[in-house]
Amino acid sequence: MSASASPCLVTGASGFIGGRLAARLARAGRPVRCLARPSSDVVALRELGVEVLRGDLADPASLRAAAEGCETVVHCAALVSDWATVGEVRAANVASAAAAAGARRLVHLSTTDVYGHPGGAAIGESLADAERFANWYSQSKREAERELRSAAGERIEWTILRPATVYGPGSVEVVGEIAKAIRAGHMLLIDRGRAVAGLLYVENLLDAILLSLQEPAAAGRAFNVSDGLEVTWARFTADLASGLGCRPPRLSLPYAPAAALATALELSYRGIRRATGLRTQPLLSRQAVQVLGRDQRFSSKAAAETLGWRPRVGYEQGLEETLRWLRTLDGHDAQPRRGG
Repeated sequence: MSASASPCLVTGASGFIGGRLAARLARAGRPVRCLARPSSDVVALRELGVEVLRGDLADPASLRAAAEGCETVVHCAALVSDWATVGEVRAANVASAAAAAGARRLVHLSTTDVYGHPGGAAIGESLADAERFANWYSQSKREAERELRSAAGERIEWTILRPATVYGPGSVEVVGEIAKAIRAGHMLLIDRGRAVAGLLYVENLLDAILLSLQEPAAAGRAFNVSDGLEVTWARFTADLASGLGCRPPRLSLPYAPAAALATALELSYRGIRRATGLRTQPLLSRQAVQVLGRDQRFSSKAAAETLGWRPRVGYEQGLEETLRWLRTLDGHDAQPRRGG
């Protein structure tokens, strides 16, 4: 993108996707403003030379203050959790259009979870089949989309992007947790990992964000973003394990009993947490079972036709970049194993 006197506001810039976006914008010479919680580590952002404002997503006033003077906003912030309290999830994910006050253009990151994990053939952008409850994370993302549509109206040009399973260097909450489980020997697959993982390399997502900020025809539209790979969870976890010098995951549960167990665990943990303040996560959750056990096939045809978007980074390159990052964590420097 060309340099502009007006900064681009990035929420969630201390996180995985927002941080990568802020770095990419800054390297391109684009002024960047980031909104971060008071507790967030912003050392890397300050080293990039971006402007950092402290604030809270749940506070419309801090969102409006951060957006002042910004023509463009990219809302990346979210609570990606499969067991946080309903209030916590909604407060973070049902983002007020205050983030776009005075802005000309807003790109809002949603998720393919809004479709409710139906599995099967590639899904387009219709929400017709997504009215049933799946989990509180997907429910809150659906509510966020509706709030944006109703609150923003025609005041700004908004675009909603629905990424699939985003992976890459810095993916602590997804790939990092999977790697920990693989190294510990307790990575659990659902139905032996036969479901398509719906992978999307982070740099490919950033391409879609930047195109959405520039393309006039993207205004008022929602787009799926997925690399379109037929890579299953069994293959992805085995490839990660091989690259980390570990054995591939062997533990597996059938979908139905895994879903029943996850529901019981999640509900009981929520009740215990309310009563005691417990912070330990349950061993299994509904969201995890749905993501790991249902085919994550989503059509990105609309993004290709309207934005001119194509996945620029292929699976092999994305996997190697991810493994290079994983090998630096926790002092690990394992050499890849040969074979499966």
